[in-house]
Amino acid sequence: MRRGQGKSTVNNRKPNMTPTKTMNHTPARPEHHNADEAEENDLTNIFMKMIEDLKEDMRKSLKEMEEKANQKKQNINKSLKETVQDLKTEIETTGDYEPYTSKT
Repeated sequence: MRRGQGKSTVNNRKPNMTPTKTMNHTPARPEHHNADEAEENDLTNIFMKMIEDLKEDMRKSLKEMEEKANQKKQNINKSLKETVQDLKTEIETTGDYEPYTSKT
């Protein structure tokens, strides 16, 4: 069977009828453009404020962590100095100090 033979459809029998709706018809959008834009700007401003607040909180947190780390470092250095001083004092009082020499 050749193409188009034996196939008759209702649409093929109505060539002169115009469609009731146009194919390129776009439904009308309600006129809320200005309201949508204002709401979008509000949301953008709120979002930007949230981002700035988050950045500030992160800066503060990092600053606190840095201060705590520096304090721990100072405490460790102080403890090490005290330990070294105690060892020096012990060596001086006992007289058991023998300088390290390489045994080669």
